This record gives sequence, structure tokens and C-alpha cells, in this order.
Amino acid sequence: MMSRQAWNQGKAVGQKRPLTVEQIKTIRSLLKSKGNLRDLALFSTAIDTMLRSVDLLKITVSDILDMNGAVVEEFAIQQQKTKEPVRMFLSPYTREIISKWIIASNKTSNDFIFTGLRRSKDKAITREAYRLLVKQWMSSANLDPTLYSTHSMRRTKASLIYKQTGNVDAVRLLLGQNSVTATSHYLGLDKADALEYAKKVII
Repeated sequence: MMSRQAWNQGKAVGQKRPLTVEQIKTIRSLLKSKGNLRDLALFSTAIDTMLRSVDLLKITVSDILDMNGAVVEEFAIQQQKTKEPVRMFLSPYTREIISKWIIASNKTSNDFIFTGLRRSKDKAITREAYRLLVKQWMSSANLDPTLYSTHSMRRTKASLIYKQTGNVDAVRLLLGQNSVTATSHYLGLDKADALEYAKKVII
């Protein structure tokens, strides 16, 4: 009987790593040095919003501009997976970069924010294209691209918030997830982490 090769042989499996603050700064600096406003806006928005790819890529100009044409600090969208709305915060840096990208790309209110640079300027980039961009960003920062993915973008700020606050329920709300159990698994928390959290709550 012929032996079959395991599907994951030679492949990196399991949850992908979140980025550190220093790695975020490095990638931003590299994208800025290349003058790549679209990727810089996409990278920064992905970190800030913690959205799934399908929701991140469908953001339109009208979703994030106020009546005066300024990029808002907070906005909400309905998640495709859960059908529930989730509110998000954009940092001053991200708002500045998005504003510059909208102006540079001559976008109107109904346009998708993250579109092609040369072709398909009126269409949102695909999830596959986004996945490849993430791999390119990691490689440019001398990080092993097999250890990171679009989920790394979603997990990064969530992991940083949890480390600073220990509040897994707050992270759950920010990620738009329905249960603390799902969030704990997503953050890679084990029973020891849960116990440490429990120790902080004295009744």
C-alpha cells in the first residue's frame, strides 16, 4: 500500500503570528519610502480595524468620510460572516494616509478604498491579491512570510490590546466575535493565560 504524503509536510501550519510594534513601524517605513500610499493605507487600516479580509476590502469612501469630506475617527460596517455590525477606530496616522490616498487616486464617494494601482482601479482588490501583498510586506521587512498571513493583520492589534489590558471580552467586541471562547482561541490563549486573567479579578 502506497504511503501518502501528509498535506502539511514541509508547510508552516497553525495560527499565524501577530506583528510587534517595531515590526509595524518597520513595514510602514518601508512602504512610505517607496511612496506606496495604497499599500500604506491598506496596511494601517488592517491593523487598526482588525477586520476580516472580506470586510476590510469592501470599505468604500462613503463609509469613512464625514459630511465635510474628512476621514472619520470611528465608523461601523456590517460583517459578512456574522451579519452583525462592528465599530472601528482609525488612528490619526491611518486617517492621514487614507486621506492622502483618496486624493491621490481621485476617488469618489461610491468607490472602494483599496483598488488596483494600474488595472481595475474601479474594483476592490481580491482577497488573494491582499494575501500576496501581506506576504510581500513581510518579506520586505526580512520576516519569514510563511509565519504570517492576513490573519496576522487581524490579530496584531487584538493581541497588543489583550497584553495591555487582559480584557478578553473587550477584544471580543473589537473583533466582532460572538464568544469569549472564540476570541481566546484566536488570540492563542491557553488555560494558563485564562488563569492569570482570573487572578486579576478578585471578588
